[in-house]
Amino acid sequence: MRAFSLLALLGLLPILAASAGRAAAPQEAQTCAALSGRHLGGAVIQSATWLPDGGTVGTTLVSQPFCRAIGLSTPSSDSHIGFEVWLPPAAMWNGKLQGEGSGGSAGSISASAMLEALKAGFATVSTDNGHITDTTQPNGGSEQTWALGHPEKMLDFAFRAMHVSTVAAKQVVRSFYGHTAVKSYFVGCSQGGHHALMEASRFPADYDGIVAGAPAWHWANQMINATWNSQAGLKDPSAITPQSTQILNKATIAACDKLDGVEDGVISDPRRCHFDPATLLCKAGDAPDSCLTQTQIDAANRIYQGVHKSDGTALFQGFARGSELKWPQMWASKTPGGSSWHFWRYSVFQDLQFQNVNFDFDRDSDRALSTVRAGMTVADIYNVKPDLSAFRARGGKLIIYHGWADEQVTPFASLDFYAHIKARQGQSGTDSFLRLFMMPGIAHCSGGAGAGNIGGATPALSHDPSHDVVAALDAWVVHHQAPNILIAAHLDENKKVDRTRPLCPFPQEAHYKGTGDSNDAGNFVCAVPADKKSLAN
Repeated sequence: MRAFSLLALLGLLPILAASAGRAAAPQEAQTCAALSGRHLGGAVIQSATWLPDGGTVGTTLVSQPFCRAIGLSTPSSDSHIGFEVWLPPAAMWNGKLQGEGSGGSAGSISASAMLEALKAGFATVSTDNGHITDTTQPNGGSEQTWALGHPEKMLDFAFRAMHVSTVAAKQVVRSFYGHTAVKSYFVGCSQGGHHALMEASRFPADYDGIVAGAPAWHWANQMINATWNSQAGLKDPSAITPQSTQILNKATIAACDKLDGVEDGVISDPRRCHFDPATLLCKAGDAPDSCLTQTQIDAANRIYQGVHKSDGTALFQGFARGSELKWPQMWASKTPGGSSWHFWRYSVFQDLQFQNVNFDFDRDSDRALSTVRAGMTVADIYNVKPDLSAFRARGGKLIIYHGWADEQVTPFASLDFYAHIKARQGQSGTDSFLRLFMMPGIAHCSGGAGAGNIGGATPALSHDPSHDVVAALDAWVVHHQAPNILIAAHLDENKKVDRTRPLCPFPQEAHYKGTGDSNDAGNFVCAVPADKKSLAN
């Protein structure tokens, strides 16, 4: 008989595994069904269905066998935390559990993220964060009408829902497979990154490893900053427009692109970029599509600077140069500011007459942060305490990634979080459990002119520790191989790779060797920049 080639055999593996899963279906169908009605980890499993050929969850098509368990947790009298656990057949299970994050203020199961984890062999869990999004609201997944009169739901959303769902999911895994998961990981970006750091700080025993993308960790203060950024457009619609931000971004890139020695349309580290928007002020005879009004310059400087009180007291970091293109969607839409649009009216002040355009940063900032809901101040509910000592002591590993061109969660917030950890743990202590990867030219979680596909929120080139951030986390946790580089990819309009670039653990950055194709990651090395001290944030 002719021997199979390695590639042919690898191609058959998913088919063989799926066949094994279907062959075991009668027994696993019974085990799955037996989960229904059980009280596990403080939650009740409302239904559990074995799907031998997969199925459709919302708009997500699953084409492999799995057990879909739907549960409910009620840690308070006003809590209604929905969650789902998806379990592959034992023959396809890698022995691990992966928790999934969400985005915005959304109240829905992250089915697409669960699918990716399921395909990789994980049992996986996602929660609706304790509420269901009102899809009739104009700000969609950022709406917070659910918080009005329901302070316990604010706690559920901020940190409790993910924890109780994780505890329940671990018991579901044990009941279905007959033993616990050997390792548990959490993967999320944006709000998911916020929940990731909440898990690491508040519940260090929940996960062995965590990937936190663009983490909105200082959430309450970030909402103040989002309102600050939105006020310019609320007061004057001409302040932030697609045309003005395109003019500004083009000029900024032109001024700062070459600072890293490579002209590629990307600012490697915006801390080196000091382009002044005032140089674009319209003068007599200038074409309107080539210059900015004073109002537009003031709005840009406001966003770069970050929110502060009238006495100069800073409340949050500003945004990086190079993030301008998506400002109109974020800061000048019909409901500008993302989750901040509803945050004050429905969650914090619970005053439906409150208008964001009238937010007084001297008076309302302190009032907001000190407001008490469900026995906790708003600051304590929503802001992560940057102390991961217990997580580190348990052997936990954390990878943070953040796009330098992020228009929603400023990358300077991640540098601030890293600085807090380093101040407490020292450099060697920080290196023992935390890696931060800054991503030049990448917008919020994904997209942009830079190379950013590394798994997590984006498809990876391949599922190995050098290209996939989840695989890198797994190698660190299981094999104690810390990630010293991630090879990121940029895809063209046809979804073909047209650039690869190394991402380096902070404070290192990628340096071009000086020869070879600058679109090839192999022609770069990771090194601490010579001007490190001048870049200190």
